Amino acid sequence: MNRYDYVCQKCSHELRDVLQSIKDPPQKKCPKCGKEGLKRVLYGGLYISVKQDPTTVGQLADRNTSKMGSYQKSELEEKIKNSAPTTDKHAPATRSEINKMSEKQQRRYIMEGKK
Repeated sequence: MNRYDYVCQKCSHELRDVLQSIKDPPQKKCPKCGKEGLKRVLYGGLYISVKQDPTTVGQLADRNTSKMGSYQKSELEEKIKNSAPTTDKHAPATRSEINKMSEKQQRRYIMEGKK
């Protein structure tokens, strides 16, 4: 069932949200003045535009790199490739390292990021 709005061409009476099947013929007789002057009111379609802000670090990085020129991207890739690997104790733990941790160590790793 669809909802339609009608306006009487004779007395300007408005009918709102009339439930009808799309196969039903439009109403013609006005309930206020009794004359056949009802016309359906046509509306444009609903258009919704949503621009979503980045919610994760990955989405933010993708948005920022999409705005870069090709020279900037290649320069950044080269810089990353030439950087030395870190041997920091705060580096992410592998799955096997996490499985070997005690429950207390796992909680600490989750909360503080320390191995």
